[in-house]
Amino acid sequence: MPRDLVGLPKVHVHVHLDGSYPVRAVRALAGRRGTSFDVPEDFPDVWEFFDAYSTVPELVRGLDDLATLCEALVHAEAANGVRYLEPAIEPQLYAPRLGSLRDVTRTIVDALQRAGDDAQIQVGANLTINTDQDLPIAHDLATLAASFAGRGVTALGTAGFVEPAGLGRFRDAAEIARSAGLQIVAHAGQTGGPDSVREALDDLGATRLSHGVRSVQDPALVRRLAAERIVCDVAPVSNVRLGIVSTLAVHPAPTLIRAGVPVTLNADDELWFGSSVVDQYRVARDLWGLTDAQLADVSRAGLLVEGLSEDTRKSYRRALDDWLDDQ
Repeated sequence: MPRDLVGLPKVHVHVHLDGSYPVRAVRALAGRRGTSFDVPEDFPDVWEFFDAYSTVPELVRGLDDLATLCEALVHAEAANGVRYLEPAIEPQLYAPRLGSLRDVTRTIVDALQRAGDDAQIQVGANLTINTDQDLPIAHDLATLAASFAGRGVTALGTAGFVEPAGLGRFRDAAEIARSAGLQIVAHAGQTGGPDSVREALDDLGATRLSHGVRSVQDPALVRRLAAERIVCDVAPVSNVRLGIVSTLAVHPAPTLIRAGVPVTLNADDELWFGSSVVDQYRVARDLWGLTDAQLADVSRAGLLVEGLSEDTRKSYRRALDDWLDDQ
């Protein structure tokens, strides 16, 4: 009998904070604003998705609202068996409307840490630069991330729809974060092909990729990802919903996994796509035919994420062993 996928210990590290709040929490907030919140059944193109995405931050009118949503997310993820959560946070979506970048970041990080302690999971944060918009404040964001290193921020990330994104422009910002001990995580290999992945690795110095799935177009690049243990934080359902991949059945993730590339499975934006991190593992089992042992290997790739504490790594390994032994 197949093992319970909720009980499988998981990292969830490709999860955009503002696209991942639990839908009940967002609807409750909308109700307090005297409006409703509905999720479209489909997005004709990625631009309509971005338009919809911006509506949620607009509902947030105070730092208390923001903290409440962050706490709700952590508890929802813990209920899905997530042992380490690292949402991508963008305080620039709320500042200066709700306060300074530092004030907003402190609110997000404190809420995530408080909820993590309550739910008994480890929570980090990937402070993320939007490469389509944030070049003028990239230095400020990196400096802010560095100042919260060891206090809840575990990575500096880049995200943007245009790939390749000229990531060399953000090299100085990445170096500020790297010097503070933060991992550099870049969106690449989603809308862009192998060139965007090489740009992330060589021009930015990323050691983890959000997506990376189009690396399969270049076998030499796939071999490099495997050899250098570059983790690809893959989001299968998101890729299909946004038209990056035609169907889940032909998703490139199994090819990466078979080639030895460390792959984590992630929901990306559960609020909008209605698919949890557990659902990504169901896809891997039901459509890709991965056995429970193979699913555990996928989960084990999460141990390569730098933000995990040693205590979390140890308990994660024990939980994986227990899950495999439980039959």
